[in-house]
Amino acid sequence: MSARRSFRLFTIAFATAAVVVACGGGGGGSSYKQPKGPAQTTLDIKGGNFFFDPKNSDAPAGVDAIKLESEGGQHTLVFDGGKVPGFSLQASSCKSDELKVDLKPGKYTIYCDIPGHREAGMGGTITAT
Repeated sequence: MSARRSFRLFTIAFATAAVVVACGGGGGGSSYKQPKGPAQTTLDIKGGNFFFDPKNSDAPAGVDAIKLESEGGQHTLVFDGGKVPGFSLQASSCKSDELKVDLKPGKYTIYCDIPGHREAGMGGTITAT
């Protein structure tokens, strides 16, 4: 096999692996169990460098779905303070993520747990009433 052909095959394999890694993800930590039944509403949240849009959301208390869509790069959405243990949305440039959650009335702090993102301002709140 020629050096040129070997280089091309290596380049194709590397590019394919990069796309698979970038588009990976999937919701929920291994310990998270989604509530049963349909969601009352879906909160659509976009994550970008370094923001959530909307930053603050309102939802009815009860079972709701949260959908995270990335506007570039890898981002997560987790709840602060262990209020929803194991809940973790993970979205990349080519994949969104969605999970249901049972929200009790109250105010929940959310943030991106990728190192440096929260510190750069990637956080917000969800208020359930």
